[in-house]
Amino acid sequence: MRRRSLSQFSLLFLLFLASILRVSGQSEEQPLEKFILQAEDQLRITFPGAPELDANIQVRRDGVISVPIIGEIVAAGKTPTELENLLADKFENQLVSNEVMVVVLESYFTYYLEGEVRSPGIIRSFRQLSVLEAIIAAGGINKVTGKMKSVVVIRRKGDKYQHFELDLAAIIDGKKDGAFVLDSHDIVSVPQRVW
Repeated sequence: MRRRSLSQFSLLFLLFLASILRVSGQSEEQPLEKFILQAEDQLRITFPGAPELDANIQVRRDGVISVPIIGEIVAAGKTPTELENLLADKFENQLVSNEVMVVVLESYFTYYLEGEVRSPGIIRSFRQLSVLEAIIAAGGINKVTGKMKSVVVIRRKGDKYQHFELDLAAIIDGKKDGAFVLDSHDIVSVPQRVW
């Protein structure tokens, strides 16, 4: 009887160990979320071979940065590593060492909330928020007048606007999965309930 319980314990332990290894293997396969530069980010660009060019630079609203010697470069939409590589290529014939380092000093995500939220207006965050998180940051939906079943997100892409309608009531009730993650400068509109 003791042998039987010991073998059952060994089998359970092996199954447990296999499940841990499988979970850790899956997490290694998932790609890490990349940080994408955007307008208004504050960058520190350093040149180890030419420290006189080191500078703190802000990404302009049009997504461009002005770099000494080479001029304007589009930074928004790139990762810091991609920007480093681009700058290194641009400086290849200008400097003895074209090594470049890009560090993000500050980055904000700006969201606009209007309609039936307790504190409509602008929300700035150090990280991307989901629609639900942004609404909570604005004090939450007015439960008497706010309509949670048809929250609208308006996103500008170039000169056009995209509209997304979300049922937050179903997400809160656990009937729907997945978070709608906002892009910087998205507009979240919580409509008024029609009585």
